[in-house]
Amino acid sequence: MKYSILSLLVFLLVTLPTYSPLTAEEEEWQHIYESDGINICKRVAEGSKFFEFKAVGNLRGMMSEYVSAILDTNEHSDWAPRCLEARNVEKVNDQEFVIYAVYAGVWPTADRDYSARVSITAEPGIPTVRVDIERVELSDTLPVSADRVHIPHMKSCWIFEQISQNCTRVELCAHVDPGGWIPAWLVNWGYRTIPFQFLKNLEAQVDKRSNRTSTLARSSTIAH
Repeated sequence: MKYSILSLLVFLLVTLPTYSPLTAEEEEWQHIYESDGINICKRVAEGSKFFEFKAVGNLRGMMSEYVSAILDTNEHSDWAPRCLEARNVEKVNDQEFVIYAVYAGVWPTADRDYSARVSITAEPGIPTVRVDIERVELSDTLPVSADRVHIPHMKSCWIFEQISQNCTRVELCAHVDPGGWIPAWLVNWGYRTIPFQFLKNLEAQVDKRSNRTSTLARSSTIAH
C-alpha cells in the first residue's frame, strides 16, 4: 500500500494545527559526536535506562524531497540503517497512517519489529514539517515471528526546515527501548553513531530520488 504524494502537497499548502516541540530545554542535551556537519546529542529520558538521542544537520535538497522520502515507507529498507522491511498497513487520514517495520539485530541478538503511527504536522506560515513516529500495538493481521523481538517502546520525530533553495535543516530525535536482553549500556553506546547514519543515508536517498526524477524528466522531453 503506497499513499499518494498528493497528500504531501495538500498538508504543505493547508494550515494545520501547531504541534508543540519536545518538552526538554536545549541545555539538557549533551553533545557526544560530530561529523560532516551533523551533530549528535543525548539526554537522560525520564524513567528509562535508555538515552534519548538527537541528530541535527543542514543537508542538501529541498524540504519536500525529504518529507517525500520519509513518507515513502516501502523504500525505507533502501536507506534506513539495518532496515529489512517496511510497509504501510493502515491509512488513518491524510495526515496519519500506520506502518510495520523490521530491523536486523546485531549478532547474536534477534531482529526487531514494530508497528507505529506516523503523524504529519506543519506550523502555520513557517516552512517546517514535522513527522512523528510512535509505536502502537501490532495488528492481528501482521505476521508473528518467533525469531523477532517486538520493540516495547519507540518514539521518534523528524523535523524538516527549508533554510535555503537547496538546503534543509534536518533534525531527528528518538527514544527506543529495543526489548530483549540487550544491556542498556550497549544500546546507548551504539546509538552514538546510528542517528548520524540515518541522516547521511537519508541525504543520499534524497539525492538518488532527485537524480531519478531528473532522468525521467529528460527522457520524457527527448521522447516528445
